[in-house]
Amino acid sequence: MGRVAVVGLGNIGFRVLWELNDLGYDVVGVDSSMDAVERARSIGVEGRIGDVLSIDSLQRILSDVDLAVTALPGSIGYRAVRNVASLGIDVVDVSFFPEDPMGLVDIAERNSVRIIVDAGVAPGLSNMLVAMGVKKIQGRKAKILVGGISKKPDPPLGLASTWSSEDLIEEYVRPARAILDGRLVTLDPLGSNGGSIEFEGVGRLEYFPTDGLRSLLRTYGWMDELVEYTLRWPGHVEFMRNLKSLGFLDGHSIRVDSCIVAPRRFLAKSIERRYSDNEDIVALMVVVERDGGRRVTYRMVVEASGEWSAMAIATGGFQTAVARLLLSGKVGRRGLIFPEYIGESESLTGMVIEYLASRGITISESLL
Repeated sequence: MGRVAVVGLGNIGFRVLWELNDLGYDVVGVDSSMDAVERARSIGVEGRIGDVLSIDSLQRILSDVDLAVTALPGSIGYRAVRNVASLGIDVVDVSFFPEDPMGLVDIAERNSVRIIVDAGVAPGLSNMLVAMGVKKIQGRKAKILVGGISKKPDPPLGLASTWSSEDLIEEYVRPARAILDGRLVTLDPLGSNGGSIEFEGVGRLEYFPTDGLRSLLRTYGWMDELVEYTLRWPGHVEFMRNLKSLGFLDGHSIRVDSCIVAPRRFLAKSIERRYSDNEDIVALMVVVERDGGRRVTYRMVVEASGEWSAMAIATGGFQTAVARLLLSGKVGRRGLIFPEYIGESESLTGMVIEYLASRGITISESLL
């Protein structure tokens, strides 16, 4: 089956490490933090410390590895994936990096490796479900509604700090690309393009457009409508608008007494501190439609369990499922691979959904 390195042992990466180890794979945990490495060793897994931005370091710590599963902050994710792929190692990445993933095509082809990017909930599982729905009903419109939120409303933000807070804030400041009326448009996440919805099993939620379509804009750009919305508890969006108007989403640094700090980074750290103990849920709905009113809807709600956050269970589950596809040899093509490629294959989607179900993650389907 080969040896697998899980690179980046935060909440998501550690869950992937645990799942692969639980499945009997030969795994090693890699992180720049000794505390994270020791945590890997505490579950009986070999831990290695290293710097993903250093080729020399990666050559040393990944010399016996066949697949790297990377779960790093978006700020370094792209560079880390390029570095790993340059060593001739396949990669399954979950980082929400801002760079265009097409920039990885050359490194993948040059080294004859497989790089699967955006292997999370959204983008990731959402891409797979869009592809499934389009294939099922020959759909022309799709919308993704997804959110990692606190289990209870907990105003004003209603969050649970279970993944990178800096990547979280990107959702509010990065212009949201979407397809409306067959045209590529750019939407302000905190503008007027949101709304509210009654989400079965959760309650009334509000939503706003975010830039999570990623590769779908290229592979399914022919559609009449394609939009991703992020879900939050009511009142969240207005509060974030107020924070934006006060400058808390600004990325430039300011001086406060003797300290220099970026307001956005300060806000991210405040969110981590305030919401680190909140129990979370992950809600995902993908709706694909075609002319005549035909529609297929996929729903998923994941709750926290024991020591694991819902976000770790959901994201780690899909990333692990994708890694298993590569390790099983079911994904034969090489190069840069997007999650929607999986959704276009009944056998691959079947394996993913079956694995997620084995971890208590149920995806329901309704067809009208």
